[in-house]
Amino acid sequence: MMSSIFETLFSMRFLVTTIRLATPIIFAAIGTFIAAQSGIGNIAIESIMTFAALAGVLGSYLSGNAWVGVLLALVIGILTVMLIAFFSMKLGANAFLIMIALNTFADSVAIFVMYLMTGEKGTTASLTTPILSSIDIPIIKDIPILGEILSGQYVLTYLCWVIVILLFIFIYKTPTGMRLRACGLNADAARTAGINVERLQVLSLILSGIFAALGGVYLSLNYLKIYSRGMVSGQGWMGVSANGIAAGNYWILILSAFIFAIFRSVSIIFSSSSALPTDLVNAIPYIAVFVILTVVSIVNYYRVKRGNVEEQ
Repeated sequence: MMSSIFETLFSMRFLVTTIRLATPIIFAAIGTFIAAQSGIGNIAIESIMTFAALAGVLGSYLSGNAWVGVLLALVIGILTVMLIAFFSMKLGANAFLIMIALNTFADSVAIFVMYLMTGEKGTTASLTTPILSSIDIPIIKDIPILGEILSGQYVLTYLCWVIVILLFIFIYKTPTGMRLRACGLNADAARTAGINVERLQVLSLILSGIFAALGGVYLSLNYLKIYSRGMVSGQGWMGVSANGIAAGNYWILILSAFIFAIFRSVSIIFSSSSALPTDLVNAIPYIAVFVILTVVSIVNYYRVKRGNVEEQ
């Protein structure tokens, strides 16, 4: 049994599965990252993904078109972050408390809405929902190994790869992206330079909501094909953790998200074996997040400590 598990760990199937599992985590990570660049920490990614996942299924079911479901999910993501912006920027409420509240009741709200629409509290399996398909790329699909990796992925996975590249160009190569980063580095100095900080912060929140929503709707219209209770299952928090590990480094952010996806793949493989307790297997991705964050924190601590010693 264990030998077959390890064979799977080093197979092409494992890599393809990891790429698919990485998609929502990367969306969550870049959603957190773009908000952080303007000086706003968006920790409501988990709730946005939850709302968007359900909205995608309902929009697809009601319209008969999966892309309408995606559009509705994006609208829900934007409305959620605009709610955060309104209460925090206009009314002066604590943004983190608002986000914690959203994360706390997101699953309950989703279950309530799902019950109203389907009469079920577990999944939307009773709904006939059009879904987004995978894409086979001509010519590339026939190339050994490379074809298995690059072809046959879900449409939102390809969109994720494109967004990762475009977002890097936007943040580091465009004037707007540089102004956005300036807001995060020093908002007062940015205002002095004539930059409209509030406008850019709202822009970053909107983009954050869009990316998080894409991560959520990927789960319901691409990966699982239904909305299931608790389906986001901490993947939004993995994106937030990846941003914390990256400490502003974009490519470390993407790498961290992919590493978390690897551990999710490992947990799925071991879940098919009785060699380890089920609860322990399911906890593997979260244990990995804890361990990695702990190691990074220790490394950063000693870097700071070493720097203080040198200054003295």
